[in-house]
Amino acid sequence: MTRNIFVHIAARGGSKSVKNKNIRNFDGRPLIVWSLLQAKELKKRFKKKIKIVVSSDSKKILKISKDYGTDLLIKRPRKLSSDFCSKFFVWKHSVKIITEKYNLSNQDIFLDLDCTCPLRKFEDIYKILNLFLKRKKENKFFDGIITTTIAKKNPYFNLVELNKNKQLKISKKINKMPVRRQDAPKVFEHVASIYALKPNFIKNKKSLMSGKLYGFDVDPSSSIDIDSNLDFKLVSVLKKFKN
Repeated sequence: MTRNIFVHIAARGGSKSVKNKNIRNFDGRPLIVWSLLQAKELKKRFKKKIKIVVSSDSKKILKISKDYGTDLLIKRPRKLSSDFCSKFFVWKHSVKIITEKYNLSNQDIFLDLDCTCPLRKFEDIYKILNLFLKRKKENKFFDGIITTTIAKKNPYFNLVELNKNKQLKISKKINKMPVRRQDAPKVFEHVASIYALKPNFIKNKKSLMSGKLYGFDVDPSSSIDIDSNLDFKLVSVLKKFKN
């Protein structure tokens, strides 16, 4: 039986691609607030006990998070706040702190909401959590569920790489190569939006894709991850259109 759901939001202060990205104004609010609001809505609607956790190296981000009712503020060390640090190790640090404070166990759910995905749909979070609980009830052995979307390009058809002679070749070959993209095996993009994970998986592994994961397909327009100023402009336009 699941005890608690820890809604985790990781938001560092620095960003080379978009300055102060996580607190930059997006449709009238700092970017991180959109994830905090979804976490608070989850507290209202979901029957399980919800705890909201924010990990950041920024005092300003932690202050904003506190103002929005965050249960646990984690001051992230500098070594986990660089451009080269894997998010998985940020999760490991947070899981350690959560375990010390709340006695986190594998009966809990670690739910990460990426704060650079402000168009994420609340119903997708809700559906992923219910799917996680369903899989768990079925006693299926898995480590988590992550968001995906159908890839725009296909390595069996129109994704190419360089061979040893610096010439182009198709990335993946099969016995019968497709003549149309529609005939190629389906491939998916991993979308940085929602991660529902078992705590022991984070504790015991070193990377996300080393786990046994299910995918949950989401609408591409609601899953754009802000990683550049162009992304920020695109998401802002889509937000106005949706409004």
